Amino acid sequence: MYLNNSYSDHEKHIINIFNKEVEERFKPFYQNDEQNRKLLSPFEVLNPFLEIKNSWLTIGDYTGFEANYLLKHNQDATASDISDAFLAEANKRNLIEKYLKINAEKIDLPDNSYDYLVCKEMLHHLPRPSIAIYEMLRVSRKAIIALCEPVDMLSKISMLVFLKNVLDKIDPLLLNKFWKNRFSYESFFEDRPINYVYKFSEREIEKLAAALKLPLIAFYEMNYNVSSIYNFLSKLKIIPKGQLSFIIFKEKPEPDFINKLKESKFKLLHLP
Repeated sequence: MYLNNSYSDHEKHIINIFNKEVEERFKPFYQNDEQNRKLLSPFEVLNPFLEIKNSWLTIGDYTGFEANYLLKHNQDATASDISDAFLAEANKRNLIEKYLKINAEKIDLPDNSYDYLVCKEMLHHLPRPSIAIYEMLRVSRKAIIALCEPVDMLSKISMLVFLKNVLDKIDPLLLNKFWKNRFSYESFFEDRPINYVYKFSEREIEKLAAALKLPLIAFYEMNYNVSSIYNFLSKLKIIPKGQLSFIIFKEKPEPDFINKLKESKFKLLHLP
């Protein structure tokens, strides 16, 4: 079945690159913050959460870099990924304290196991990212945080929506001639694609949270690993920023914490 192939291929890919790339992949752990400035930029989203100690589970954290960041900020962090090849090595090197082998779409943990679950650039690699979001919400007590997911341009560029609506009347696939990566897939092995590269919109996260009667969502947009031209055009607001981070709260934070989110330039959506 496609899902099982996707899971096993992701795990095989990590195992396959371990021996070839282990030292290169661990290099950021031994560099200073200035050398890692670009790598660390997505973590600014977490700053409001780091003032008091909480328990965290990182999802799709294949080298343990996210868990290591949290540990450096006095958090109780457990790393996890679909393969524990790199995580076991990170633990051996004392870069992380705890790790688990976890499939994000089938998290084998009880409800409310950790205060926060966080993932970075992970959801869009999954065959069923919505299932992973539901699972993360189930296992968290306070909130889940997804960092740096690609933005669904159709949800942001009104001219693209207009063009799609016009072209759909002729042929629903005609837009593909102009929008080349409308359906894009990634692969680790030459003979087959692994999964569709999912792109996220604020609206779909809003609907997902509203359906679960959750109280609050926070959105944060940024450019990460984009070209200088893209960065320039987005600063001019010709195109949107390329990555969306979002927080789905299971319980409403205190007013002081909400103010900190506002000060950190989050866009907050209070749900009925």
